[in-house]
Amino acid sequence: MRGRDTHGRWPYVAALAAGPAVAAAVAARGELARGGRWAAWLPLPILLCHQSEEWVWPGGFLPWINRVALGADADEWPLTPAAGLAVNVGLGWGGQALAGLTYGRTPELQALLSAMHVANGLLHAGEAVRRRRYNPGVVTGALALGPVGAAGLARQWRDPALRRSRLAAAAAVGLGGSGALFGALRRKVERRAG
Repeated sequence: MRGRDTHGRWPYVAALAAGPAVAAAVAARGELARGGRWAAWLPLPILLCHQSEEWVWPGGFLPWINRVALGADADEWPLTPAAGLAVNVGLGWGGQALAGLTYGRTPELQALLSAMHVANGLLHAGEAVRRRRYNPGVVTGALALGPVGAAGLARQWRDPALRRSRLAAAAAVGLGGSGALFGALRRKVERRAG
């Protein structure tokens, strides 16, 4: 890993934590299966694996998202390393841990996060199909994070104790917010190119 540009140290934490987090999820599979807790906890180890693929091995996410997906002429703009840290650690790890710890009391938070995971998987899969090539995060995003997010939303939707209108609103914010962020970054690139 020496000499690898991960745009910070936090990706190494994700890479080091991914294996133990997956092992913990496997060990706790019986508990996670009860009451659908898997929908709140399973995305966290998958997210760690996804971030490891994006940022550590094979890595290259920041240059890919900026130069290829957004069309910018820089590796670290318009999506900056600081923004990557905030989104991945703050929103990703923090949000998913909060959803797990408050499981049953915050279904809207879980719906929002699940929708964001679906959007992430769609972005990676769509770019891979569009460009007919691998991108950093496509394997874990398209094959694990997105599908688990979709399954979590479906599980919540079938729960008669939850209000569908609130779940739908939260999921719309998750999907819409992800799309709006990508659109805002793309417009930033277009304005600079002018």
